[in-house]
Amino acid sequence: METGRKILNLRKDRGVPQKDLAAVTTVTAGALSRIESGDHEPRAKVALSIARHLGVTADYLLDVNAPYPPPARELLANLVRKDTEPRDQTAAVSHRELRILQAFRNLEEERRTLLESTLDAPRDRVRYTAFLLGAAERLPGIDPAELSEFRKRTRR
Repeated sequence: METGRKILNLRKDRGVPQKDLAAVTTVTAGALSRIESGDHEPRAKVALSIARHLGVTADYLLDVNAPYPPPARELLANLVRKDTEPRDQTAAVSHRELRILQAFRNLEEERRTLLESTLDAPRDRVRYTAFLLGAAERLPGIDPAELSEFRKRTRR
């Protein structure tokens, strides 16, 4: 996906008005509009500022082959790196998201690794594991057919 389109999608997904993003990146709203439309590529400093404000890495933002939306693992890697302290996030987040980010930052290494493994695992495997742990009732959208399939798997 083109950089400008990725910026536009991320900005809209996060509910950030164009004028607000322009203000924190020291470009005009018109210049940001031209970047989002693909008429111009952002300069390195502007791309870094946009990426930080939207909660992604500049590498992700500029890589036209990177998938959209960003993989959850990439977002987590951007929040906490082993070699540095967590940086302040400037992306607009809800109170619930902020609590999740703070909890992730406070996890010990083993739990962080388990969470990252869960994010990388196929959806059905994660749901089946939740079923085995007795948490099936908390799974969104679980239906009787899926529960039946899980029970069959367990008997094997």
